[in-house]
Amino acid sequence: MNPDERGEDPTAAAARRPFETFEHTADIGLVARGQTPAELFARAAEGLVTLIVDPDGLREHAHERVTVRAADRAALLVAWLNEILYLLDTRHFLPRRCRVLEIDETSITADLEGDIVERDRHRLRRLVKAATYHDLRLTRAGDGWEARVILDV
Repeated sequence: MNPDERGEDPTAAAARRPFETFEHTADIGLVARGQTPAELFARAAEGLVTLIVDPDGLREHAHERVTVRAADRAALLVAWLNEILYLLDTRHFLPRRCRVLEIDETSITADLEGDIVERDRHRLRRLVKAATYHDLRLTRAGDGWEARVILDV
């Protein structure tokens, strides 16, 4: 049952969702929300992974600690998502859970617990090539943060 069928205000329901997608020409957009920048970045990672594979099939038996740096927080979001795609491309790793250890305007360090993606064991949804700077937005939204990023698929 969707929020409208329950008589719930769709705007209020959307504000509670940690992430959502929107169509964009040949690409796809990702909107992530969080109370803090750490939560926002973790939810953006969750949204990206969910676009690529059914996360219910991912176990938490592989670990990666990553540190990413960029010129500002918006560029950091793009670099962060592209680092996750790099881990998928080079190590076949996708995170099931992300714990942000440190984050500031220009860097993030996180522990990622996840799985090695195998085509016979995981249901792949789509290939995401990169997070882009096109129409990138990272703003304070009410009492938290919201980010919009276009993903090249």
